[in-house]
Amino acid sequence: MENTNDLHDKAKKMAEKAEKLISEGFDKAKEHFEKAKESETYAKITDKMYQAGEYVEKKLDELKQGDLPDKIETFRNQAEEKAETFIDQAKAYGAILASDVDEVIDTMKEKLSGDSKQDKPGSANK
Repeated sequence: MENTNDLHDKAKKMAEKAEKLISEGFDKAKEHFEKAKESETYAKITDKMYQAGEYVEKKLDELKQGDLPDKIETFRNQAEEKAETFIDQAKAYGAILASDVDEVIDTMKEKLSGDSKQDKPGSANK
Protein backbone atom coordinates (compact mmCIF):
# COMPACT_ATOMS: atom_id res chain seq x y z
CA MET A 1 0.00 0.00 0.00
CA GLU A 2 2.91 2.29 0.71
CA ASN A 3 4.18 1.93 -2.88
CA THR A 4 0.81 3.04 -4.20
CA ASN A 5 0.89 6.09 -1.96
CA ASP A 6 4.45 6.90 -3.08
CA LEU A 7 3.43 6.63 -6.71
CA HIS A 8 0.36 8.73 -6.06
CA ASP A 9 2.44 11.39 -4.29
CA LYS A 10 5.01 11.46 -7.10
CA ALA A 11 2.30 11.70 -9.74
CA LYS A 12 0.64 14.49 -7.79
CA LYS A 13 3.94 16.39 -7.47
CA MET A 14 4.62 15.98 -11.19
CA ALA A 15 1.12 17.21 -12.01
CA GLU A 16 1.61 20.23 -9.75
CA LYS A 17 4.95 21.00 -11.40
CA ALA A 18 3.39 20.67 -14.84
CA GLU A 19 0.52 22.93 -13.83
CA LYS A 20 2.98 25.50 -12.48
CA LEU A 21 5.10 25.38 -15.66
CA ILE A 22 2.07 25.69 -17.89
CA SER A 23 0.81 28.61 -15.85
CA GLU A 24 4.23 30.26 -16.06
CA GLY A 25 4.26 29.61 -19.80
CA PHE A 26 0.90 31.29 -20.27
CA ASP A 27 2.06 34.19 -18.13
CA LYS A 28 5.20 34.52 -20.29
CA ALA A 29 3.15 34.36 -23.48
CA LYS A 30 0.82 37.05 -22.13
CA GLU A 31 3.83 39.14 -21.12
CA HIS A 32 5.33 38.80 -24.61
CA PHE A 33 2.01 39.80 -26.16
CA GLU A 34 1.76 42.85 -23.90
CA LYS A 35 5.34 43.80 -24.81
CA ALA A 36 4.50 43.29 -28.47
CA LYS A 37 1.55 45.65 -28.12
CA GLU A 38 3.98 48.26 -26.78
CA SER A 39 6.47 47.60 -29.56
CA GLU A 40 7.35 49.89 -32.41
CA THR A 41 6.04 47.34 -34.91
CA TYR A 42 2.61 47.23 -33.28
CA ALA A 43 2.54 51.04 -33.17
CA LYS A 44 3.44 51.17 -36.86
CA ILE A 45 0.70 48.73 -37.79
CA THR A 46 -1.85 50.67 -35.76
CA ASP A 47 -0.68 53.91 -37.35
CA LYS A 48 -0.94 52.36 -40.82
CA MET A 49 -4.50 51.28 -40.06
CA TYR A 50 -5.46 54.85 -39.11
CA GLN A 51 -3.66 56.21 -42.18
CA ALA A 52 -5.55 53.77 -44.37
CA GLY A 53 -8.84 54.95 -42.86
CA GLU A 54 -7.94 58.58 -43.46
CA TYR A 55 -6.82 57.74 -46.97
CA VAL A 56 -10.15 56.08 -47.75
CA GLU A 57 -12.08 59.06 -46.41
CA LYS A 58 -9.94 61.48 -48.43
CA LYS A 59 -10.40 59.46 -51.61
CA LEU A 60 -14.15 59.19 -51.07
CA ASP A 61 -14.34 62.96 -50.78
CA GLU A 62 -12.31 63.31 -54.00
CA LEU A 63 -14.61 60.84 -55.78
CA LYS A 64 -17.65 62.89 -54.88
CA GLN A 65 -16.11 66.00 -56.44
CA GLY A 66 -14.53 64.80 -59.70
CA ASP A 67 -14.46 62.43 -62.61
CA LEU A 68 -15.79 59.33 -60.96
CA PRO A 69 -14.61 56.50 -63.30
CA ASP A 70 -11.00 57.70 -63.49
CA LYS A 71 -10.80 58.37 -59.80
CA ILE A 72 -12.31 54.99 -58.97
CA GLU A 73 -9.63 53.23 -61.01
CA THR A 74 -6.83 55.28 -59.43
CA PHE A 75 -8.27 54.72 -55.97
CA ARG A 76 -8.60 51.00 -56.59
CA ASN A 77 -4.97 50.73 -57.66
CA GLN A 78 -3.68 52.76 -54.74
CA ALA A 79 -5.87 50.91 -52.24
CA GLU A 80 -4.65 47.59 -53.59
CA GLU A 81 -1.01 48.66 -53.16
CA LYS A 82 -1.64 49.91 -49.65
CA ALA A 83 -3.52 46.73 -48.74
CA GLU A 84 -0.67 44.55 -50.01
CA THR A 85 1.82 46.57 -47.96
CA PHE A 86 -0.38 46.34 -44.86
CA ILE A 87 -0.85 42.58 -45.31
CA ASP A 88 2.92 42.09 -45.63
CA GLN A 89 3.47 44.10 -42.46
CA ALA A 90 0.78 42.16 -40.61
CA LYS A 91 2.32 38.85 -41.71
CA ALA A 92 5.75 39.96 -40.48
CA TYR A 93 4.30 41.00 -37.13
CA GLY A 94 2.41 37.71 -36.88
CA ALA A 95 5.65 35.82 -37.53
CA ILE A 96 7.35 37.74 -34.72
CA LEU A 97 4.54 36.85 -32.31
CA ALA A 98 4.52 33.22 -33.43
CA SER A 99 8.26 33.01 -32.90
CA ASP A 100 7.92 34.37 -29.36
CA VAL A 101 5.16 31.88 -28.58
CA ASP A 102 7.24 29.03 -30.07
CA GLU A 103 10.15 29.98 -27.82
CA VAL A 104 7.91 29.90 -24.74
CA ILE A 105 6.49 26.53 -25.75
CA ASP A 106 9.97 25.10 -26.37
CA THR A 107 11.13 26.38 -22.99
CA MET A 108 8.10 24.79 -21.32
CA LYS A 109 8.79 21.48 -23.09
CA GLU A 110 12.42 21.55 -21.97
CA LYS A 111 11.42 22.29 -18.39
CA LEU A 112 8.77 19.61 -18.38
CA SER A 113 11.08 16.98 -19.81
CA GLY A 114 13.89 18.07 -17.49
CA ASP A 115 11.67 17.86 -14.39
CA SER A 116 10.31 14.45 -15.33
CA LYS A 117 13.85 13.08 -15.75
CA GLN A 118 14.87 14.39 -12.34
CA ASP A 119 11.89 12.74 -10.64
CA LYS A 120 12.54 9.25 -12.05
CA PRO A 121 14.08 6.85 -9.55
CA GLY A 122 17.54 5.70 -10.55
CA SER A 123 18.11 8.63 -12.96
CA ALA A 124 21.59 10.08 -12.90
CA ASN A 125 21.55 13.74 -11.82
CA LYS A 126 25.17 14.77 -11.78
